[in-house]
Amino acid sequence: MTFRTAKKAVTPNSPTVAVVILAAGQGKRLKSAKPKVLHELMGRTLLDHVLHAVSFLKPERTVVVTGVGAEVVESSVKKRPGLIFARQTEQLGTGHAVAAASSALADFSGPVFILPGDVPMISPQTLLDFLAAHKALKADLSCLTVCPDDPAAYGRIIRDEAGWLSRIVEARDATEEELAIGEINTGLYIVDAKKLFTALADLKPNNVQGEYYLTDAVAGIRGKGYKTAAVLSPDPDEAQGINDRLDLARAQSIARARINAAWLTAGVTMADPSTTHIEASVRLSSDVTLGPGVVLTGATKIESGAVLGPYVCLHDCFVSGNLKLGPGATYSGAVLRPARKISGHRHRGWTPNRRATLA
Repeated sequence: MTFRTAKKAVTPNSPTVAVVILAAGQGKRLKSAKPKVLHELMGRTLLDHVLHAVSFLKPERTVVVTGVGAEVVESSVKKRPGLIFARQTEQLGTGHAVAAASSALADFSGPVFILPGDVPMISPQTLLDFLAAHKALKADLSCLTVCPDDPAAYGRIIRDEAGWLSRIVEARDATEEELAIGEINTGLYIVDAKKLFTALADLKPNNVQGEYYLTDAVAGIRGKGYKTAAVLSPDPDEAQGINDRLDLARAQSIARARINAAWLTAGVTMADPSTTHIEASVRLSSDVTLGPGVVLTGATKIESGAVLGPYVCLHDCFVSGNLKLGPGATYSGAVLRPARKISGHRHRGWTPNRRATLA
């Protein structure tokens, strides 16, 4: 039996849920002093992307587990209302990280979403579909899975004869036969709260790393006679974790293409979408025209009828309708109006934190 996410958009009659986001890791392979979840993708941190996606679940509680660089990570999202922070004081594995959220959820009864803080491509609809599948299967624990072209070092999904999730084996602990399995664990789960923390209390660090694996909780919950399911998502890109700069660059390329496709569908013209860079926070109206190499970042907003020539760069700008910007125009914090012609050559130059009305 193979379970898949819904093919059509689904907004389920959702039960009250809680969310735990694991944001405690350092990300050594990124070779950066910056905490892993604070690296940026299309103008948002990895953690911000995940928080945006889970907000569509309307969770009763959202717990962010921090560790390395805890203060700066927590400060980066302090403007988001209602977040609860839990500290993982030692890096002893994913099971240990989730256990750090136990006090924040001690009186919660219901399904708990668990997500890594480094899966910025996950969409709200996939999360809603995942919850709908979990509910339809009447599972006590569900794991979101994918079948990528290269399973690499990800944990493999072991199903029983009926198709239910039997266990998850980490790649470093897997046999050759298990490594040949193409279905992998994304690190996204939905688990009944009470059963989750009971299973976490029973974990042992009996593995090569000497860590408490969250994946071992699957076997623990199943061993008590509860239902454990694997829900196969059709889009492996959404569950891509960011482990190094190559992953980050690949995700950036995919995210840029998706953002551009959405704006093209919404009525924006792009001379060359492959060279157009539009951050997630930018807002465009229909009938905006963008030349090749245009870069739009921050809180930039552009009204209908505006035409941006090749290689225009705007950050935190407002562009009124029917304005034409010449090639190479570069502004930051500017309000641009069409009362007079603006030449990219005449006005070229980066002007950080500038608030100007050109009229």
